[in-house]
Amino acid sequence: MSAGLLLAAAACNGVTPPGQPTPTPPSETAFGQTAPRVLTPAPNVTGDSNAGRRLVTAKGCGGCHTVGGVPGATGVAGPNLTNISLRPTIAGEAIPNSPDMLVRWLLDPPAIKPGTSMPRLGLTESEARDLVAFLESQPHNAQP
Repeated sequence: MSAGLLLAAAACNGVTPPGQPTPTPPSETAFGQTAPRVLTPAPNVTGDSNAGRRLVTAKGCGGCHTVGGVPGATGVAGPNLTNISLRPTIAGEAIPNSPDMLVRWLLDPPAIKPGTSMPRLGLTESEARDLVAFLESQPHNAQP
């Protein structure tokens, strides 16, 4: 088979040929579900915003909170977390909002605000940083 036919066959099978750029995935996938796009990170915030978006679902955050851009994250027991990074405070206006404070909050909410209904989630520091990176990235990523 010629090199041209090999490249064409690879492309048809969804395989990126060696030396070729990885194509941007289409926004529509099988069964009409929208593929998540790669997020633009917030400046000067550590963590992986894309991993953080996945953690919102994996850790069940959407059971209590609404979080824009996360399918199924429509809870109302806790505050809406969409664009939380634009707010000056967290935890019922009790705590100044910053990426570092959000990490501390996610790691141990009762230590930051005794009596809070937000439980300890058993997150690692890396997971907390990824969640904060996602929350901080929201203003930089318009929702479709």
